[in-house]
Amino acid sequence: MARPGAGVPGEALADERWGKRTPARRAAPRLELALNSARVRDSRMIASTLGAIVVVGAGVFAGVRRFDGLYGQDAFAYFDYATGPLRHALLTLEPWPPFFWPPGYPLLVSLASMLLGQTPLAGQLVSLLMGGVAAAFTYLLARELDLEGAAFAGLLVALCGQVWQSSVVVMSDTTGLATATVGIWALARYARRGVLAWLLLASLLLSYATLTRWIYGLVAVPCAVYALASLRHWQHAAAALLVAVVVLVPTVAPGVAAVFGMHAADASFAGNFEVYSWSPLNAMRRDFFTADGHLSYTLPNGLYYALLPGTPAYLGPLLAPLAAIGAIVGWRTWPRKSFLLIVGWAAIVFAFHAGAPWQNIRFALAYLPPLAILAGAGLAAAWRSLGGRRVYLAAYAAVGLLVMLVGGVRLMQGFIDRKNDDLALVSWINSQVPADAQLLSFGPTLTLQHYGAAPTLDMYEIQPTELAGVLTRPTYVLLDESNVEQQWLGQTPDTDYRALRDGPGLALVGTRSGLSLFRVQQ
Repeated sequence: MARPGAGVPGEALADERWGKRTPARRAAPRLELALNSARVRDSRMIASTLGAIVVVGAGVFAGVRRFDGLYGQDAFAYFDYATGPLRHALLTLEPWPPFFWPPGYPLLVSLASMLLGQTPLAGQLVSLLMGGVAAAFTYLLARELDLEGAAFAGLLVALCGQVWQSSVVVMSDTTGLATATVGIWALARYARRGVLAWLLLASLLLSYATLTRWIYGLVAVPCAVYALASLRHWQHAAAALLVAVVVLVPTVAPGVAAVFGMHAADASFAGNFEVYSWSPLNAMRRDFFTADGHLSYTLPNGLYYALLPGTPAYLGPLLAPLAAIGAIVGWRTWPRKSFLLIVGWAAIVFAFHAGAPWQNIRFALAYLPPLAILAGAGLAAAWRSLGGRRVYLAAYAAVGLLVMLVGGVRLMQGFIDRKNDDLALVSWINSQVPADAQLLSFGPTLTLQHYGAAPTLDMYEIQPTELAGVLTRPTYVLLDESNVEQQWLGQTPDTDYRALRDGPGLALVGTRSGLSLFRVQQ
């Protein structure tokens, strides 16, 4: 017979008070472990799905349109260096040859080419995988910081048209973005767990992101503030700093020293330091004289980069305002160090590009993840406040995502169409230039060198005094006359063009895609 009162709540509490292992108490740890495992599985599934959206979506798009990843001067330069001199140096264990940009991305492409061969697919695959990683770890970073709207933030990056475009091009944008985002996620994990390995991983990845695109050296500033606020032992800071020094100094120091020592020819990997300038006043300007000649834009720099996230290539006009709501929510409710990390990341990238004399749609990628996280927080705050009217917010968000998707598809289509126009231009030039002739070009030079039949020289690299030595065979000239005369007035190639026009003379063969083809008269 059961003892009177057995099994009543009071006795259960008494057993618990005296430390007895009741069945409920024995089951609690197992239940908590099961719930944690389920959360981990769910987060991994969401992250994998977000990454797959980029990899499959952008990859299929590029495959269907037969886009090989080479468009514009930069992509050809990265590909040629990675699969040519750098690959040879790695195979022969020689010092890395000089290059204009930092070596982080070309190194990965070179390693990929060991498996895939010297094909643009090696660079495309690196960019594509890194685009997926950036989307997945935007979500994981928001989760690690315990911020609301993490899945929506990851979805914004996964559906971003510029992410898709940069993921199919042989360029460094997604690689820098991915390594920085994973590094900041590792930093947030260190702040939560205090394990040194996470801080060392964060230092390694942020250093590598800097070796991929220099802008992430600035992103490391708010990261350092966050790390100091989360530091468990000063020895951890010393170890993380040592990792950064080992990764960065051998590559960065010689180039930076060459630039500031005025030995520009020796500034390997530091070309940006040679040509970049910065001033806060540039945020209000739209006309600049740079190493790329005279640049004139429609909007002042600061306004351009402030509005860029609201374009269909990024968050779109409907969803971008959510980032402002998220910033207000973050200021009011987030831990201060988390707010400084996310907002500081976006702010320092914006401030740099607003003060530099260039406008490029790609440059906003470097502050897309923090803006997406802020937009996710803004959506979550609006969801809580609307109560029974949440259906309208859901519809609004769905339409905003649709606008993003349509804008991204149009961006990709236009981008690949322009590449196909370049290939059509090459075919036309091949039909106009005799087999024994050479071509002097300014603009699509690398495209012509890769796909064209005639030997092609870049007019930017030829001084007027060198022309006589170049004109030893039938020669044709391809350029945009108005661009050369306006943007490059008084510089090569303008001086070359005038010397040829006023010297031996130029006979117009025809025009195509805004470019004029001339025959140099003998």
